[in-house]
Amino acid sequence: MQMFGRIRKDLAVKAIACMLLLGLWAPQLASAQLPYYTWYNDLNAGNIRTQPIYVPDRIIDGNGMEGALSSPGDIYIADDDHVYIADTGNNRIVELNEKGEYVRSIGREEGPGKLTQPEGVFVAEDGTIYAANTGGQSIVLYAPDGSFLREFKKPEATALTADYHFLPTKIVADRRGVMYIVVKDTFLGLLRMSPEGEFTGFFGANKAKLSWLDRLKRALLNEGQLAREIAKQPNPIQNATLSDDGFLVTTSSGRASDGQIKKLNAGGFDAFGNKEFRQDNLVDTAIDRNGFLYGLNRNNIISISVYDPTGEAVFYFGSTQKGARQLGITDYGISIDINSANELWVADNASNLIQVFKRTSFGDTYMTASHMYFEGDYERSRSYWEEVIRQNGMLNIAYNGLGKIALHDRDYAAALDYFKQSNDPEGYSDAYWYIRYEWLKNNFLLAVVVLVAGIWGVSFGARRLSAFVRKRSWPPLVRRYAGELRDALYLMFHPYNGFYRLKDRNISVAVIVFLLALAVAVHIWSVFASGFIAYPYDLGEYNLPLSLAFLIVPWVTWVIANYLVSTVKGGEGRFREVLQASTFAIVPYIVITIPTTILTNFVVLEEWIIIDLFRQAMWIWIIVLFLVMTQVIHNFDFTEAIKNAVITLLTIGVIWVFATIISGLVYNFYDFIAQIYREVTFRA
Repeated sequence: MQMFGRIRKDLAVKAIACMLLLGLWAPQLASAQLPYYTWYNDLNAGNIRTQPIYVPDRIIDGNGMEGALSSPGDIYIADDDHVYIADTGNNRIVELNEKGEYVRSIGREEGPGKLTQPEGVFVAEDGTIYAANTGGQSIVLYAPDGSFLREFKKPEATALTADYHFLPTKIVADRRGVMYIVVKDTFLGLLRMSPEGEFTGFFGANKAKLSWLDRLKRALLNEGQLAREIAKQPNPIQNATLSDDGFLVTTSSGRASDGQIKKLNAGGFDAFGNKEFRQDNLVDTAIDRNGFLYGLNRNNIISISVYDPTGEAVFYFGSTQKGARQLGITDYGISIDINSANELWVADNASNLIQVFKRTSFGDTYMTASHMYFEGDYERSRSYWEEVIRQNGMLNIAYNGLGKIALHDRDYAAALDYFKQSNDPEGYSDAYWYIRYEWLKNNFLLAVVVLVAGIWGVSFGARRLSAFVRKRSWPPLVRRYAGELRDALYLMFHPYNGFYRLKDRNISVAVIVFLLALAVAVHIWSVFASGFIAYPYDLGEYNLPLSLAFLIVPWVTWVIANYLVSTVKGGEGRFREVLQASTFAIVPYIVITIPTTILTNFVVLEEWIIIDLFRQAMWIWIIVLFLVMTQVIHNFDFTEAIKNAVITLLTIGVIWVFATIISGLVYNFYDFIAQIYREVTFRA
């Protein structure tokens, strides 16, 4: 018994020790939990949650800077990794070293060069410091040692009228000393100023995006009426950044115009093609030495977006929360920059902090591989992509990179598999072209023999089947069904005669149902039997019910609308005739879709025009059959048939609008009843 007592005592001591250890570890585990998620932007699957590429490292609040930061308005990291902050509330420029330690303050001394609420800062390669002195309505230049050099006020120019207020908020300068200045509350673009302070024009202005209604107004209204319309203003430029290769990167907020991020050359041409960035609260953009961009957002979901050198979003991370003073959470982010160690520095204007984010090991691996990928150095990127896949196998670009490596190594089968995993139809097409070429080169004679034998076999089989059918005696019902199906095929090539055969005749319900079911079955089969290039994504994500609705609903509404309109317009066709004729009119869809679907497995993208040609011919064929059907079944002349078809299409639109309204009302009524039921049950 004493032995068991000692055992129980030892177990109790160990249990208490374990609990104490867990208590010590718990704060560390809790602190390791990031206050935000990281999302990878997959062009096909959307945003995928992934491990972080950046984690918050530290906060700089201004302690030891001769006063805490007050409403920092801009941040700039020079080539030597020294950090310059436009400390707006304290009327100064603060310089920190690469570790974030205070070095000096600039612009606080009385006299020339004293700053008033500066909101922007830039440092040239020679160390010259430019300050956007917003409160003083000027640009102030300082020598590398911080001494005052000169000040530029509003330039004298006829384009800058008296009501143009020169309130500079951000500034960059190119290697020639030409300044590009963001001026508050203007839609004219960046103000460009020579090294001597002369106005040389505006640069990089955004253009307002016109809706279809705006274009209609411009087409219909006269000049006086247009003058009374409220002018559409484009997005104003919020910030500007200079890349190492001499491009000027501008950032704009809002959706009034596209090109929220532009990469402008000296001529003002946007390398991103004025593309739409789906972040309408961008306030600043940093660009690293490899051309990747980091956009600072001001919304409640994410705070930082990472873009590849082509401007495609890759990652989103961070979070914004009002009143927050938490590591990794911004309150009112206003500026972002990146240093040579790939640390992101974010200035928070509301919380008076600088947030510093460091790149993770996974982030380093991915960004290195991606840089080599965009540089075309596929072989060197191989080990990095393999490591990315080892850590996260859901990132398509990793498989795409390995696919290009395999393609370069002439391992076409592996390349085909990698490109399929990355949902890349272009790469898949290239790899398949080589596989097909190699096979044909080695088996061309066999392919010709198989093709000729196949054609002969199909022809011979068709003749034998036809002879077999003619020799046998079939039941009357089978002969009727077979005859109606032959009429359906005959109608494809002889529409007038074919529809005249249907007039005043009742096609069996079984044949009508069979043809409609066959059309639906062929459509479903075409989705899953087509080559990868036709549907370059996971078919598990394919919305088959919606696809079927786009096929069935137009046909059903055509039958209803055509019968109603033709009845009003004096057409002779009965509903049964309209139904069976409309069913026979879609036979080309069945006949052409089958070989086209098979063909998609053997063509590459450069030959895809063949598929498009077949499909366009098919739809034109179907439209012609519907038009001839309207003319023959209702006994219209050609002009009347055209008018009837147009009115039928308008009626279809009315039916869809009416159905949408009714479904909305039904849903609202259902929701109203459901809320009453919940209220009654809750009160009870």
